[in-house]
Parts: sequence; structure tokens; C-alpha cells
Amino acid sequence: MIQRIQSVYLFVAAALTCCLFGLPYASIGNKILTFNVTVFHLSPAVPGMQASTMLPLTAITICAALLCVITIFLFGNRTRQMKIVRLNIMLQIVVLLGMAAYCVGLQHSIGMGTSFSPRFASAIPVVNIILLVMAYKGIKADDDLVKSADRLR
Repeated sequence: MIQRIQSVYLFVAAALTCCLFGLPYASIGNKILTFNVTVFHLSPAVPGMQASTMLPLTAITICAALLCVITIFLFGNRTRQMKIVRLNIMLQIVVLLGMAAYCVGLQHSIGMGTSFSPRFASAIPVVNIILLVMAYKGIKADDDLVKSADRLR
């Protein structure tokens, strides 16, 4: 049952979520200095900003990636699998909003004259939401198929 199409969607969503740790999702800067922002750090480091500032976004992103992987192996319990996928969709929305909030906060801490340019990785949570919705529809279709087969017996 691991070879179902929704398992592929969940695996791709987990892989893309893991890519958020290495790829910068935004560049924020002014004429003097530009910062690349990932889910767990800024490069170069911002003076006066603690390293633990990005910790909530990092924790939520780790949870989202783990939930994708865990959901793949819950194919025997489709009801629980659907609930976890819905939770993961909400987590991906929180990741997207958290990324935007950190960018806005960083722009305020740098000051006037900053420019914001999103990168490829800023679209990853949106792609993950689409993949998770498609996985949910696949799980729901399997569940409906099993329920209809049970009615025929």
C-alpha cells in the first residue's frame, strides 16, 4: 500500500519541506548588507538578533516534515491518515505565515531603505499545501472505495 499515489505526494511534500532548511526563502537588505533568510538562520547574522529567534519556525517545519513521513506509513488507518494530513495542511499554512512574519520583522529591525526579494523556497509551503490536498483526496477516494465494497458484502 505504500506505492499509492498519495504516498508519492506525501513523500514529495516531505522532501520539499526538508529543502526549506537549506534554501533561502528571501533576501532582505539595503545598499550595505543583504541577508539570506532560511527557516533556521540568517546569513550573515544580524547583530542584536538572537539565534533562538527562528526556533519556532524551525520546530514547526520539522513537525510538518515528520508528519508527512509518518502519514505515509499509516496506510492501514485511513481515517487517522486523513486527520494528520489536515493537521499538516494547517502546519504548512502556519509555516507560510511564519516565514512572512519573520521577513516583516527583519525588515523592521534593519530599518528604512530595505528591499525584500522572495526566492524559490518561499513557494514551497504553497506547493506542499497543494500536494497535501491532492494526497487527502486520494486517501478519501480509497476510503470511499473500501466503504462501498463493504456495503456490497
